[in-house]
Amino acid sequence: PSSGINAEYGEKNKTKDQLLVQVEPRDILDYGVIPELAGRIPIVVTLDSLTQEDLMIIANDKERGVISQLKELLSLNDCDLEFSDDALKAVAELAFCKKTGARALKSIVETTLLDAMFEIPGSDIKHVLISSDTVLENQEPRYTRRDADVE
Repeated sequence: PSSGINAEYGEKNKTKDQLLVQVEPRDILDYGVIPELAGRIPIVVTLDSLTQEDLMIIANDKERGVISQLKELLSLNDCDLEFSDDALKAVAELAFCKKTGARALKSIVETTLLDAMFEIPGSDIKHVLISSDTVLENQEPRYTRRDADVE
């Protein structure tokens, strides 16, 4: 069970999802879609809203998730990227509140990593840890640098 602002959004999404399942072609006409266009939509399908848990899974997907893509990109510079569990939850929460689905994940993660993406290439940074403070309060990520003695 969620609490606070997320509980409110969750209840609204649940109610909206329950109503959308009942939509029929006549409802589309009543909404204002012209009959010529509505007639070309033979099947009406509804999708459930994504939950925060869904967004966390999507963001952290091993093959196609935005975090995995950025990990791969940073690995080209011999740098590891790590998101703490709290950071991943914060990204999912922000995306959930934007109500734009999984598309919000990419913009949030890229905005969070914007400075790091410019700082890492050509530097001695070998590890980047993103915390919830980095995501929510725009604090700098924790960088681990290579030893100066090691080449």
